[in-house]
Amino acid sequence: MSQELVRILAEGGPGRSLSTVVRVQGSAPRHAGSMMIAGPGGLVAGSVGGGRGEARVLAEAAAAAAEGRPRLVEIDMQGQDAQGPDMVCGGTSRILVQPASDPAPFAAALDRLARGERALLATRIGAGTTHVMAADGTWIHGGDPGADPDLAQRALECGHPAADAGGDLHLLPLLPREKLLILGAGHVGRALAALAPGLCFDVTLGDDRSAFLEADRLPPGVAAAHGTFTEIVEAFPFDASTYAVVVSRGHLSDLECVRALLKRPWRYAGFMGSVRKVRLVLDQALADGLDPARIAALCAPIGLDIEAETPEELAVAIAGELIAVRRRAPALEPIQAARRARRGKP
Repeated sequence: MSQELVRILAEGGPGRSLSTVVRVQGSAPRHAGSMMIAGPGGLVAGSVGGGRGEARVLAEAAAAAAEGRPRLVEIDMQGQDAQGPDMVCGGTSRILVQPASDPAPFAAALDRLARGERALLATRIGAGTTHVMAADGTWIHGGDPGADPDLAQRALECGHPAADAGGDLHLLPLLPREKLLILGAGHVGRALAALAPGLCFDVTLGDDRSAFLEADRLPPGVAAAHGTFTEIVEAFPFDASTYAVVVSRGHLSDLECVRALLKRPWRYAGFMGSVRKVRLVLDQALADGLDPARIAALCAPIGLDIEAETPEELAVAIAGELIAVRRRAPALEPIQAARRARRGKP
C-alpha cells in the first residue's frame, strides 16, 4: 500500500501527517512499516491498528501537523484484565508521527516508485527534517541527513524500518507496486496466480494457448496475456520491481521464455524443472551468446526446496522464494548456494 499512500501525500494538502509503525514488540494489530495518513478531518487512508490506539495516534497526528514537528508515540497493549479499559493485545507499538503538508519529499519518492524503484524516507526527529534516498544511495531530497550508509541500504533492501543508534533518525523504506508475470497457465501457473495477489503482487498470467486464458479459468484480479512467449515478454512493462516465473509446458517453451527474459530488466526471474533440464536450458542460453552474469542470476530450479509435490504446494514453494527476494531474507544466500551446487556453475 506504500505507493498509494505516497501518491496521496504527493498531491499535497494542509494539516496532513504520516504515521508509521516503526517497531513492534509482542503482539500488535499492525506490523512494522504499516502507514496511515491523517488530515484536518481525521483519517484519510491506511491504518496503524484501529481502536483506541489509533485514536490516540490521530490526536498526536493533529498536534504534530499543527506544530510542524515529528514525534514518537508508544502504544501499550499489555493490559491484564479482559473487562478493564486497557488494550490487551499483549505487545507495544512505536509509531513515528510526522507532518506531511509539504508534498515535495513525497513527490520525489513517488517519482522513483513510479519507475519500479524503491525509495527511503529519512526523518530527523530533533531537526524536524525529511530526506529521501533513491535506490542507488543518492539523496534526492533534503540532502544527506548523516545516515549510516550500510544501515540505510539494509533498510532499503529488506523493506523494514530502521533507526540509528541514538533513535533520532528513522528510516522508512517505500516499496513500489510489484508485478509478477507468470509464463505458463497450466496447473502450477494457475495455482501461483491464485496465491500471489494476496501477497501484494499485480499478477499477469501469460500463455500461447488462448483456451488456457479464458475468463472462467483465471483467478480473480489476474490479468491475461496471450501470444507467443516472446511476444508476451516483449510487450510486458518490465522494471526493477518485476518478478517473472516460467512454468510453461516443456523445455522448448522454457528456452523461449529464458531467451526473451534475459533481454529485459527484472528483480527476479526463474523457471521450473529438473536439474538436468535446467542445465540443458542454461547451456543453450550460453551457447546463444547471452550474458553469462544474467544467466547465473536466473533462479532455477525455481522455488524453495520443501519437497513440494502438488501444483498448490509448488505454488507455495515459489511464492516463498518471491517473498524472500522481496525482503532480502538471510536465508536467500544458502538457498542460492545450494541451487548453484545442484545445477553446477553456468
